[in-house]
Amino acid sequence: MEFDLHIHSRFSFDSRNDPDEIVRVARKRGLKGVGIVDHGSLEGGLLGLRYADDDFIVVPGMEVTTMYGDILGLFLHGPIETVEPLKVIEEIKAQGGVAVLPHPYFGSLISKPHLLEKFDAIEVCSGRHQMDAGMSVEEAKSRLEETAKEYDLTPLGSSDAHRYDEIGMATTVIPAETLEDLRSAVLSGPTVVKYRDASKFKQWLF
Repeated sequence: MEFDLHIHSRFSFDSRNDPDEIVRVARKRGLKGVGIVDHGSLEGGLLGLRYADDDFIVVPGMEVTTMYGDILGLFLHGPIETVEPLKVIEEIKAQGGVAVLPHPYFGSLISKPHLLEKFDAIEVCSGRHQMDAGMSVEEAKSRLEETAKEYDLTPLGSSDAHRYDEIGMATTVIPAETLEDLRSAVLSGPTVVKYRDASKFKQWLF
């Protein structure tokens, strides 16, 4: 099953996506589920749960901005109330959530081993890929897969979609039939990361 676990809705300052339409578009593109995550807000993800059913999973989450970069919390049931990096990760895990390092080359979290080792997963491919020292999407993915292996992090692919046309640009293939299945699978792996035409990846990051 194929999932896009990093999609923004209208509850982010930089997106106009409606949760119901996110689900409709994702279904049309053959996805089994999505993570609806907004900057500083859990509202979009919780609203998205209304549109989940036995054939489609919606993961509520939140993207938290910290001094060293963004941290993604998946499988949340309450908002994260801090912006201190280590405490953000601790709060996510206290809820039974999964702590993900998104778009790792945007920010400096990837260069801080004492924080990196606390994460559960890392985006090794993002639809909003940031070119770093001239690396291609595939080169960055390969390097980040090595980081995932070194720190025992589950590799994920996600679109970081802020518009409907970006949904599914990068995805994670993982066996899961329910929300709890998916949580367990993201924590334990293995996963297969896929991406579509890298020439269409967005170079601007929010």
